[in-house]
Amino acid sequence: MVFVNLQLRIKKGLESEFIEELNVLLKETRAYEGCHAVYFIQNQDDPSNLEFCSKWDSRQHYENYLQWRIDSGILEDVSNRYGDGDPVWRYFDLVSEF
Repeated sequence: MVFVNLQLRIKKGLESEFIEELNVLLKETRAYEGCHAVYFIQNQDDPSNLEFCSKWDSRQHYENYLQWRIDSGILEDVSNRYGDGDPVWRYFDLVSEF
């Protein structure tokens, strides 16, 4: 099991449009093999700061998913239209669950 955190900065004024589009795309993400959960969150103090927290069977499952998004062209398209800086990916192992 791996938890993936993706941090994005979105161009000011385009946050609502980005969220609307991603809410459609994230249904496909959730249905992708190996994905258990996806949380799409927005910073209350800086709405242009959005993050994805997702739970996957393995890092390889996530990397397969990411490659699928790259190959489809949607990742580059969305990044060009909405992105403000480079995304930051972080991968976490579960240490404890309560």
